[in-house]
Amino acid sequence: MKSIFYWMMLIPFLVFSQNEQDSHEEYLIVGTTVFSAKSDKMKEFSEGMKNHNQQFHDQGAMGVRIFNILNGQNANSFMAVMGPMPWSALDEPELNQQAHDTDWINNVVPYIAEENETNFWKFHHRLSHFPPGFEMSKLKVSVWDIERGEYQAMLKGLDKVSKVLKEKLPEMPFGIYTNEFSSTKSGQDLSVVYFFDEFSWLAKDIQLKEKYNEVYGEGAFDTFLQEWMDTTKGASQELWVYNQDLSGIGPQVTTATKD
Repeated sequence: MKSIFYWMMLIPFLVFSQNEQDSHEEYLIVGTTVFSAKSDKMKEFSEGMKNHNQQFHDQGAMGVRIFNILNGQNANSFMAVMGPMPWSALDEPELNQQAHDTDWINNVVPYIAEENETNFWKFHHRLSHFPPGFEMSKLKVSVWDIERGEYQAMLKGLDKVSKVLKEKLPEMPFGIYTNEFSSTKSGQDLSVVYFFDEFSWLAKDIQLKEKYNEVYGEGAFDTFLQEWMDTTKGASQELWVYNQDLSGIGPQVTTATKD
């Protein structure tokens, strides 16, 4: 049976409103996985997943959200979401672990066709931005492959873009995450997540170049773009849609961020 950690995914929903953590404080992690249902068992899968999440993952750090993946190599699969939490939270015993595992084995596992790679990610609170009161709906997720030795250059570039987005587009939520156990084989080093409500948002030009130059000066964006191309090897993108029927918790986001 897959561990409960395989449920840990990429959306923060616990309150976390301090600056970047001090050295004596634990940072927060989340994890990602992709799984698919058997094509002829979709009804059973949906019922089992819904009941399981509502019974065992309806609150707190173990609360689960399910997302439908719309495009890319994982299209028509599902993403489950749990966390964030410090690593130490995983050391705490679950009171209903036996009942949880029994239900998972009997009512969900038989209808799962495949579970894929799991990653754990560090949530970069200072680089992210969550306006108060927004609700989970649709996500644009970009996963970047970073050149070896370019981690600090990556953070420097993200810091500049984050500043621009916070100043010029304060209503737009976004999250920044780095892989805790990155691999040169998988190329999944950095995740940038944008949250939006309507698909029409995808067709809008947020004019990042113009806004970046307003903050840092004429021609600054072209310099940034060249530096970013030197820092990265490429990226893949997916669209996720929140599936309330299969989720244990609702769309309300209670995470708070501030500079």
